[in-house]
Amino acid sequence: MKLNKLFISVVTVLIVTWVVAIMYEPKLPEQIPTHWNIKGEVDDYTSKPWGVYMLPLISTITNLLLFFLPKIAPKGFKLEAAKKVYEILIMVMAVFMLAVMVLMFEAALNNDIDMNKWILGGVGLLFVIIGNYLSKVPKNFFLGIRTPWTLASDEVWFKTHKLGAWAFVICGLLVMIGALLSWPVWLMTGLLMAAGFVPVIYSLIVYKKIEGFSD
Repeated sequence: MKLNKLFISVVTVLIVTWVVAIMYEPKLPEQIPTHWNIKGEVDDYTSKPWGVYMLPLISTITNLLLFFLPKIAPKGFKLEAAKKVYEILIMVMAVFMLAVMVLMFEAALNNDIDMNKWILGGVGLLFVIIGNYLSKVPKNFFLGIRTPWTLASDEVWFKTHKLGAWAFVICGLLVMIGALLSWPVWLMTGLLMAAGFVPVIYSLIVYKKIEGFSD
């Protein structure tokens, strides 16, 4: 994979992530909140320096690994046809993790921040963005709704991803609205789970209708 403009952009976001973490580090408390329960209360802390640099490290390793994984894809599952969408989603994930890190640091400095509201709202936005690209993803080894039934049939793959795109967008929008209106966390979490679960069941139903099962 050549070092294109998008790769440079992702690296830039990762550098910004590290710079922001370094800038926050002196003013952050020794114990950084890193987990919140369903009520939005902090129930776990991580000490410096790991509490500060954990997310930049995870983001760097994850995003760079995602960039180079397609080079080892098995034959028949190369990513060339979906390369642009794949790389755009890597960029989105890098920006998302930067935003989560800043939000986490601000919560460490301000106990009044409702992390569940902001995180779930952000995940809802992420689902909307992913949904807008999901129907454009051709069959591949790394990206998309990969079930035994979608991988076995091009038609099942296409129909499942078309439905999945709508499920991600609709559920993502509902979660964003729910975050603004302070819906229960269990309801918003359920919507996000439904966005992933419904296309999987649909792929099984469509495969049975198109291909059937051997006795």
